[in-house]
Amino acid sequence: MDALMKILNELVPVLGQAGVDALADELKALTEGMDEAWKKTVMNLLINGIENYGVDGIQMAMDYINKLLDGDDLPDIDWADLRTASDIVAQLQNAEADQKSAVKDFLAKTSKILGQILAGLIKGLLSA
Repeated sequence: MDALMKILNELVPVLGQAGVDALADELKALTEGMDEAWKKTVMNLLINGIENYGVDGIQMAMDYINKLLDGDDLPDIDWADLRTASDIVAQLQNAEADQKSAVKDFLAKTSKILGQILAGLIKGLLSA
C-alpha cells in the first residue's frame, strides 16, 4: 500500500483534480455492483476520503478502518458523510474475527484495484 500511495501522491499534481474526481467516480461505479453492505460502506468511506482529501484520503480511510478493527482509539472522521461514518462503526466495530480478516483482505484487494484504475486513468488523461 505504501508504494501505491507514493505513486498516487507523485501523480496527483500531474493529474490534478480531474484525476482525483475520476478515481472517485471509478470507485463509485465499483461500489454499485457490491452485494455485501460492509463492502459498500468500506468503499463509501474511501470515496469520502478521496473527495475531501484527494489521494491522502485513501490512507486516512484505510487507517480508520484498521484502527476500528483493531479496537484502537478512533480519530474523528468529520470528513465522511454522516451515513457512512455511522454505518462503518455499526458494521465493523463488533465484527467477528473472520469478518475482520475478510475486511483486511478486501482492503488489500482494493489497493490492487486502485493501482489498476490509476493506470487506466493515466492513459486516459494523458491521451486527452
